[in-house]
Amino acid sequence: MPEQLIRETDALGRLTGDALLLLNENGIILHATDAAGVLFGTPRNQLTGLPFGIPLGASPSGTEVTIATTSRTALMRQESLGEAGLPLTRIWLRDVTEFKKAKTELTAAHEAALAGERAKSNFLANITHEIRTPMIGILGMAELTLATELTSKQREYLEMARHSAQSLLTVLNDIVDYARIEVGALELAKTPFDLFATVEEAVSVFRPLAVKKNLSLEYRFLGDVPQNLVGDASRLRQILINLVGNAVKFTDSGSVVLAICPEPEKQSPGKVGLCFSVRDTGIGIPRDKIPAIFDSFTQADVSPARRYQGAGLGLAIVRHLVEMQGGEYGVESEEGQGSIFSCTMEFGLPAGSEKDGPDAVTAAQTAPSRPLTILLAEDNPINQIYAQELLEMDGHRVMVAHTGRRALEMLRRQRFDVILMDIQMPEMDGLEATRAIRQDTTGDFDPQIPIVALTAHALKGDRETFLRAGMNEYLSKPVSPESLAAALSRAMGRQAPAAQEDVPAQKPTDVAILEWSGLLTKARGNTGFLMKLFTAFVAEQPVNLESMREALALADFDQLAFMAHSLKGAAATMCAPVLRDASHDLERSAKAPNPKEAAQAFDAVEAALRDVVRAMREKLTALAV
Repeated sequence: MPEQLIRETDALGRLTGDALLLLNENGIILHATDAAGVLFGTPRNQLTGLPFGIPLGASPSGTEVTIATTSRTALMRQESLGEAGLPLTRIWLRDVTEFKKAKTELTAAHEAALAGERAKSNFLANITHEIRTPMIGILGMAELTLATELTSKQREYLEMARHSAQSLLTVLNDIVDYARIEVGALELAKTPFDLFATVEEAVSVFRPLAVKKNLSLEYRFLGDVPQNLVGDASRLRQILINLVGNAVKFTDSGSVVLAICPEPEKQSPGKVGLCFSVRDTGIGIPRDKIPAIFDSFTQADVSPARRYQGAGLGLAIVRHLVEMQGGEYGVESEEGQGSIFSCTMEFGLPAGSEKDGPDAVTAAQTAPSRPLTILLAEDNPINQIYAQELLEMDGHRVMVAHTGRRALEMLRRQRFDVILMDIQMPEMDGLEATRAIRQDTTGDFDPQIPIVALTAHALKGDRETFLRAGMNEYLSKPVSPESLAAALSRAMGRQAPAAQEDVPAQKPTDVAILEWSGLLTKARGNTGFLMKLFTAFVAEQPVNLESMREALALADFDQLAFMAHSLKGAAATMCAPVLRDASHDLERSAKAPNPKEAAQAFDAVEAALRDVVRAMREKLTALAV
């Protein structure tokens, strides 16, 4: 056997650390390196002449083999050599015994760790459940005791006990949810739910704390957000409670705003993507803490003297729940300036929902392509607040005129893109004002400015009357956000108005004093907006009622009809159907005029208004507490 081949084999062995052998055609060892002697447990010179013992044909390159003499494991490959006409084979053996042992130990350690995590999570879930049960009992007893007669000191102590118990229960609930997520026991439901109601429920939890801290807390639906969705309402509520709760907790002054808007990149047939973002003016997050803020048991301030308590699980739960729904989450923050936490998720749409229909028109399609400067000519304060708030939500600039004459004065001083014109106003009504604009030859007005009629009139032929006066569009009160956006779009595009007549809605068989779901829809879920409307209505309408009583006593039926008409429009805007219908009857009887019927109708208006004001005050109290 050539010496050069032996030297080459020894060099390769030293270079790689592998055990190398040279075999003849019968599998007899002709040469072995030092490492081979160690692997086989035999001095290398004693290996020469011994059979290799492992069939080469059955041991292809890269096969794992066991050395019989030492029970060590090696990875074997073979190399055929043709030197000096002698058929030789070079065997490479790499000792992997320690590697295999380490791998086995690592696998066992990993399985033990997983078992430990599962045991920990199960333990947390069980023990927190056992703690939650008596804690709920403590809270219940505290509530019952607080409802009894107590001294001021006793009430103070009980309030502190209730607050402490509620704080502990919040931490326990977070731990239970996190443990369920960790063990994979949390499943997402796919059921129809009301998005507007879910958002209201989540935000209302924090109104008492926001009031106590003098914070502005509100939510807004921006763009075409469907009210009815398919998904897990309870988990969405949990996400929002965690995000809004954190914002309120870490904000000492200013505002917290939850905004919900469509996510264009996540729209598909039968599904809708929505982005939920919570913006606050709180303490913000240090830049170096942001990457880990969604990790478990993580807080920006971990010092023993930190001001804000908690387990640091809220955002970790948000992360898990959003990821379970295939969504995305993120945060933007600047220390001392506030934060924006956002998440994007996809929901299903109910079968046959309007959004899926072939004639559906989204708000994005109907809304004007740019912000407008709008003159709102409306004498009713409630309708002023409602229309102005809706328009400003969509980014428009709104100026208000209380009469037709005032509207003309404002048109002389400022340019507007479009006018929303109430029909019945004092001094000069909407029809007179529209004719003055259209017939102007002085150059004071733009005779082509689009004008949209706003009126509580809903009689056959009214549309033609308004269009003949020069109005471009016609909207019957109460105005919905969608119809208002569509009318502005048509008016600005100089499109022909729809040909169908507006007809009064049929009266429901079971009439509510206030139709809360309708109010939420019209306000796009913004309860802060509704509180503003309720406050104005409660302050204004009882005073107007006394003016109507005086007009009835003086037999001033023209004034009475005018005020009843105004109240009818306000009641329609506030989704108060009984008051709306009673005001309509009073307006009709005053126009007749029929004093007896007017007196009876006034009594009905007074009773209905009393019910509406009481219902609004109850809502204001509930929303403020």
